[in-house]
Amino acid sequence: MIKQWMGLALLLGGLGGAAQAGEAFGAPGLTAVRGPAAKSFVGVATEGPSRVYFTGYRGVVSEVFYPAVDTQAAVDLQFLVGDAGGGFVDEEKRQDYRVQRLHPRSMSWQAQTGNPAHHWRISKRIFTDPARDALIQRVTFSALDGRRVGDFRLYLLFKPYLDNAGAGNSAATLARAGGGVALAASRNQRASALLSSLPWKTQNGRRMLSNGFVGLSDGWTDLLGGGADKRMDWTFDSAGNGNVAQMGWLELGDPRAASVSFDVVLGFGASQGQALDAAEAALGGDLGAAQRRYDAGWQAYAAGLSDQGGSADDGYYLAAMTLKTMQDKASGAMVAGLGTPWGASQGDANAGGYHLVWPRDLFKFANALLTAGDRATAARVTDYLFNTLQQRRDCGAAEYDAAGCPDGFSRNGRFPQNAWVSGAQYWQGTQMDEQAMPILLAWRQGPVVYSPLWPRIKLAADYILSAGPWTYQERWEENSGYSPSTLAAQIAGLAAAADIARANGDDASAARYLSAADYWQQNVDAWTFTRSGGFGDGRYYLRLNPSARAGGAGRAGQAPALGPDTPQALGPDTPQALEVKNGGGSRDARRVVDGGFLELVRMGVKRADDPAVLATLGIYDAVLGQRLDLPGAPALPVNAWFRYNFDGYGERNDGGDFAGSGVGRLWPIFTAERGVYEIARQGGGAAGQPYLAALKQLATPEGMLPEQVWPHSAVLPDGWAVETPAGNRAGTPTRSIAPLSWAMGEYISLLASIRAGRVVDLPKAACARYYACRVEPKAGEATVEIQAAADTSWGQQLYVTGAARALGNWNTDLGLPADAAAYPLWKTRVNLPAGQRIEYKYYRKNADGSVSWEQRAGNRVLQAPAGGLTLSDQVNW
Repeated sequence: MIKQWMGLALLLGGLGGAAQAGEAFGAPGLTAVRGPAAKSFVGVATEGPSRVYFTGYRGVVSEVFYPAVDTQAAVDLQFLVGDAGGGFVDEEKRQDYRVQRLHPRSMSWQAQTGNPAHHWRISKRIFTDPARDALIQRVTFSALDGRRVGDFRLYLLFKPYLDNAGAGNSAATLARAGGGVALAASRNQRASALLSSLPWKTQNGRRMLSNGFVGLSDGWTDLLGGGADKRMDWTFDSAGNGNVAQMGWLELGDPRAASVSFDVVLGFGASQGQALDAAEAALGGDLGAAQRRYDAGWQAYAAGLSDQGGSADDGYYLAAMTLKTMQDKASGAMVAGLGTPWGASQGDANAGGYHLVWPRDLFKFANALLTAGDRATAARVTDYLFNTLQQRRDCGAAEYDAAGCPDGFSRNGRFPQNAWVSGAQYWQGTQMDEQAMPILLAWRQGPVVYSPLWPRIKLAADYILSAGPWTYQERWEENSGYSPSTLAAQIAGLAAAADIARANGDDASAARYLSAADYWQQNVDAWTFTRSGGFGDGRYYLRLNPSARAGGAGRAGQAPALGPDTPQALGPDTPQALEVKNGGGSRDARRVVDGGFLELVRMGVKRADDPAVLATLGIYDAVLGQRLDLPGAPALPVNAWFRYNFDGYGERNDGGDFAGSGVGRLWPIFTAERGVYEIARQGGGAAGQPYLAALKQLATPEGMLPEQVWPHSAVLPDGWAVETPAGNRAGTPTRSIAPLSWAMGEYISLLASIRAGRVVDLPKAACARYYACRVEPKAGEATVEIQAAADTSWGQQLYVTGAARALGNWNTDLGLPADAAAYPLWKTRVNLPAGQRIEYKYYRKNADGSVSWEQRAGNRVLQAPAGGLTLSDQVNW
C-alpha cells in the first residue's frame, strides 16, 4: 500500500518523521468527485453580506457554495473519530444521524451523529455568520457510557472544491498573525481557511496538521486507507495543484472530561489571507449573536409569508425557506438544486449539475414563492430573467451550431436552456416553454412589474411567434417536436403577452399573439393526440409528436409534417420513431406517454373535463402510475408516477449510479401536479388533500422533497423493467438529488390551491379566453354567458366580437373564440360593462386565418344587467 511504501522510503532514506514536512506526495491525486446530492440540510443567511450557501449529507456539512449559489467551494467537512489505542476510526457521515432545524422558522440546523458501539456522539449547530463569508459549526463531542474524552482521538477532515473544480486546488498550513495555524486552500481567485477554537494536537514538537492528495497522501488515506494503522502519521505542510484534502487532529483538553464543546469556522475569500481574515473575525466574534442574527433574518422572512388562511404547515414554510436559500444574493437568480445528481460519481466534467438556472424551473418556484406572498423575490427574479438572462442578439446557425459566437447560439429575445447566474448559457438547446414562462411570471405580478418590461416581453413573444410552436426540446430536455406541455406554455404565454401588449397600447402586437395562440390551441389535439395508440382504446395525448415542421409560409408551415391523425382522416397515424434518450431506445412515438398533458389544464389552455384530457388520464395512470403504501396518507388508486415509459434517467437496476443510462423512478412533482389537476377537475380544495398527504410521505426525514423516489419493482409496457435494489424501500428518495427546487415549489402551490379551493396560479389571460375558468367581474361589469348554435367545417372556429374592449373592438384577431365541446353549440363567457348597449356579431375563422361573417342584416345588440346575462343565439352563414 502507498502508506506502507512511503514509510519504508522515509526509513530507508534515514529521514525520520520530520521528513513529512513539506510537499505531500502523490500529485495530483485521484480524480475529483462531487458530493452526494441527497441533502440533509441547506442554508444561507438571508441578510448581511455573507455569500456562503451550505448543504449537509447524513448530518455532516457537505457541499458549500461561494461566492455565488452556482459555484461550489467544498465537498466535505466532517469528523473522524478514533480511539486512543488506535483500535478503530469512524467516519462521521457513515454513522447514525439525526438532523432538525433549531427553530421551525429558520434554516439553522442541529445535527447529531454517533456510534453507540464505540461510545461517542457529536452534536453540532450549523449556520453562517451573516456579516462574513464564514460557515460556523458549534460542536459538542461527548464520550458515552463512562468513557472520557481522553479515550478518543478527534480529527477534522476537509475537502476543498474551490471555484467549482476539484482539480487544481492547492492546500497549505498557514501561519496566523497572532500565533497558531490554519488549514488554507486556494484555486484561482477563490480560497478557504479552516479554524477551530480548540488547538491542534502537537506531537514531538509538530502540530498534527496535514495537506495531501486525495486517495494517496490525504488524511483519510493516512487513517483508513489500505494497510493503515488508524493513527495519524503524515503532517505535510502543502499539497499543490491537485485534488487535495486537509486534516487536523484536535486537542480535546482535559482527558477526564465527559464532553468538550468548541467551534469550527470555515472562511472564504478571494485569497488565503482574506479567507483567514473572515474565519478569524467570525471565530473571534460573538457566535451566539451571529446565530441570533441569522435566525432573526429567517424568522422575519417567514413572518412575511402568507399563512394561507392558517393552513400553512411546517412543510410549507420549509419549502419557501428552501427556495429562498436557492437564490443567489447578488444576482437574484435561483438554481434548480444545490448539488449535482449522483454527485458522488460525478466530477469536474459535470460542471453545472443542478446548480444552474433553468427558466422553466425558475418560473415554477418563483411562481410558488409569489403564491406564498414573497412578491419581492418574484419581482427580482422577473427582473433577472428579462434584464440578465434574456439574449439580445442573433448569432449562430442553430442550436449547437454557433461557430464564432462567444456566448454560443443566441437569438434576440430568447432565453437559454440553462445558464450560470451570470447569464452565460451552459447548454445551448432551446425549449419553447422556457420562452413563455417568464412572460407568465411577469403577467401574474401585474402592471407595476410587467409594464416597465414591456419592450423585453415583446421580444420574447415575438421570438415565440418566429420559432414556435415546434420546440428543439420539450420539458424533459431530450427531444424535438410538438409537446402538449410545451404547447400549453406557449399558448398561455402568448395570451398573457397579448394582455400586456393591450395594457401598453399595442393592440397590433396583441392581435398577432392571439391569432397564433388561438390557432395552436385549436390544433393541440390534431398535433399531439393519437387515435391509434397501443394503450387502452388508442386515444390519448402523446408525450411528444417528434415530427419536423411542415415548413412553408403562413400558418400551415407551423404545423407538423406528420401525425397524429386529424378527425377528418380517422385513420392510423403515420408511424414515427422517437429516440428516447439515456438508453431508452428507439420507440414508436405512440407508445411513449407522460403527464405533460396536464399542463394544458394548469396553463388554462384546456378545461379539466376536456374529453381529450379525460381520455388520457386513465392511460397515464395505467402505464405510469403506482400505488405506494404511504403511512398517514389516504388511500388513492394511484399516488405516484414515472416521468415517462422507457425513461433512462435514474440509477441502474443493479443500484449503480446513473452514468448516461439507467432507469427513471417515481417523481414526487407528479403527485403534486395531479393534486392540482384534481382540484380543477372536481372543483374544490378537498380533492387535493390526499395528494398533499402523499407528497409529505415522499420527503426525506428532514422534509426535503427529492427529484425521484424508489418505486415498487415493476415491468412497464414493452418489457421495460424497473427494479428497486435490495436495501431500498419504495417511496424513499433515490440518490438523484434532494431537495429539488421544483418539487418544493409544487408543495406550496398544492397547499395554497387546496386552501383556496381552486388552482391559485391559473393564468386567467389564457383560461378566460379558452373557456377554461370563470373570472369574477370587476365593479361595474357583468358576466355574459354566450351560447351560439352554429355549423362549421373541420378547421373552422367560431368567434364573437363587438364594440367592447373585452370583445376586441371589432378586430377579428382580438375577438373571443368559443368552445366547441358541445358542438354544434358553441360556448364562451365574457365580462362586459353592465347596463351599456353593446353591438356584437359572430364570425368564423378558417384554418388559414381568413374570416367569414355571419349572414344578418345588422349587428346584434346586448345590454347586460348587473346580475349578468345568458345569450342563446342561432348563427347562420
